[in-house]
Amino acid sequence: MRQRFAWIWVVAGAAAVFAGAFWLSTLQQPLIDRHEFRQTQTALSALFMQPGLEGLLNYQTPVIGAPWSIPFEFPLFQWLSHQLASLTGLNLSSSGRLMSVLFGVGCLWPANRLMRRAGLGSSAIAVLILLYCTSSIYVYWNRAFLMESTALFFTLICLDCYSKIRFQPVATPARLGLLSSGLALTLALALVVKATTALPALALMGIDWIWQTKQAARQHQPRLQQLVVASALAVAFVLLYSWTHHADALKQLNPIGAQLTSSALKAWNFGQPSQRLQAELWDGVVLQRMLLPMAAIPICGLLTAGIWVSQPPTRSFLLASLALAFMPLLLFTNLHIVHTYYQASNQLFLLMAVAGSAGTLLDHAGRKPWPQGLVLAALTIIVVANLNSFAADNWPRSQRHSSDKTTIGKLIQKNTAKNSAILVIGDDWSSAFAYHSQRRAFTQPNWPALNRTAADVLRDPQATLGGYPLGAVVSKQPINASNLAPTCQPSQQRKIKRWHVVICQPPV
Repeated sequence: MRQRFAWIWVVAGAAAVFAGAFWLSTLQQPLIDRHEFRQTQTALSALFMQPGLEGLLNYQTPVIGAPWSIPFEFPLFQWLSHQLASLTGLNLSSSGRLMSVLFGVGCLWPANRLMRRAGLGSSAIAVLILLYCTSSIYVYWNRAFLMESTALFFTLICLDCYSKIRFQPVATPARLGLLSSGLALTLALALVVKATTALPALALMGIDWIWQTKQAARQHQPRLQQLVVASALAVAFVLLYSWTHHADALKQLNPIGAQLTSSALKAWNFGQPSQRLQAELWDGVVLQRMLLPMAAIPICGLLTAGIWVSQPPTRSFLLASLALAFMPLLLFTNLHIVHTYYQASNQLFLLMAVAGSAGTLLDHAGRKPWPQGLVLAALTIIVVANLNSFAADNWPRSQRHSSDKTTIGKLIQKNTAKNSAILVIGDDWSSAFAYHSQRRAFTQPNWPALNRTAADVLRDPQATLGGYPLGAVVSKQPINASNLAPTCQPSQQRKIKRWHVVICQPPV
């Protein structure tokens, strides 16, 4: 690294200290911040993680009644969070947040390797750390109880394995086999942990593999490398297909879970073709969430200039990073529109492109003050814009430490048996009450399910609770005690904000 750019590492280090301090200081926050629905669903799976391989493969998310297993992603993140809580004594919410942070920080390692392999130097790496540790998306979502950082970590690792095979001569077949095995393993983990994060990377590697295979055929080169890489990609995809088939089979056992299979959610996941042309994607997601919070004009300027002056290997890397930043939006359009945290799976690739462009421009400028000044001014604007967005939108949410749902959860924990279950009406199929009370639940969805009204559920709770005694009922509407099943004799009735709560008298 040239001496004149050593100061960049000082600034990057300060940004890392800022991000680390925020992550550690908010580990104790209950799961009541953004997307409580999704965070508590992930945490509920970790809370009820059963021992052994069967417990891992058939993990439970007891929120829509028995049978309790309705798997979506492979629960590596949930299992690790559960194990960390058991080993350290941390409460589960803090353990999951910490696990997410660890994977989030870990993403910088394969990102660094990819950038250096593309010919980028230390200045670009320092800029990436600076941008990552001041990004409003990553400073906030890296400490959420979500598997996004886990999937992104394994996606970056598999891209690193692929690029090593692709750009560096492999000395022996054994070495090629080792790298390809690493590619297959990490890509498979990325896909099953969160397919929406890793599928764009698989698509890009597949396109590049096709091009490489055609080049090798034209030049009459040996095709062993292409065959081994194709096998690795195919193995990972087959494992994703197998997991999806297994998860769907388990969901079919639950009457509501049958409406949550991959085929049933196809339109929800991919969206409608028309959404790809609508303002809710290009303005609502691309501009409002990805570009404007970190200053769109300086970003576009750096990217344009960096791609223009870069050499072919670096230019290819910058363009590939941009492709990985925006491909997910076109593949899983509806998910990115609905969920503000989904951009955590692809924003890093945009940051890598911006950092690579800025590093290239700084190296290209030499000792010329004006080009350097423009790059530094652009980076300053980006960092300030990111921090301003974080302070305005995310900081206040990270300082909340109680809510009506946590209050009700504590009430249920204190006054019901640990092996009891609860009924929740009026909260869609959110896992919030189930997790905060640490009880199994039947949470009646807002969409038609089971052809049963709320009154039907109250009169016959055992139809959905799988033999667990009813401990409490939570509803947005007033609860008439005469409508309750004989097994629930009210011992307490409370109204906490908008929620009505009945605590059932424990059976004698």
